[in-house]
Amino acid sequence: MVIELWTLLWMLADPGREPRIIADYTKTVALDPNDAAAYTNRGKSYDDKGEYALAIADFDKAIALNPNDANAYYNRGNAYDDKGEYDLAIADFNKAIALNPNDAYAYNNRGVTYEKNGDKEQAIADFRKALEIDPSHQ
Repeated sequence: MVIELWTLLWMLADPGREPRIIADYTKTVALDPNDAAAYTNRGKSYDDKGEYALAIADFDKAIALNPNDANAYYNRGNAYDDKGEYDLAIADFNKAIALNPNDAYAYNNRGVTYEKNGDKEQAIADFRKALEIDPSHQ
């Protein structure tokens, strides 16, 4: 948790950060190939760079190592959404929500994906659920 917070602060302070973050997480997985969180975090950086295939591969590895990690499914859903593969994104958001039913972000992002996929009713239901879980969610 401390490392993730430090990484987040570093990312916010340095807009050219992605290559260094990817390099750091690549070193981490070389040292500990069973570190699911490192794969998830590197995957998020790949997704931020628009390297969706690499991001999805890292999320796949994280899920293989820890199949109950809602965060890995959530982030893979975001990558699929960014790639325009909405049905796969929705499936991953469904799994993230099944594992963590109080995740307002998962409902919100699934709602965004439903909207992109033309399902306005389901999108609205998810946006309402996100607000029910966290009234300050925007």
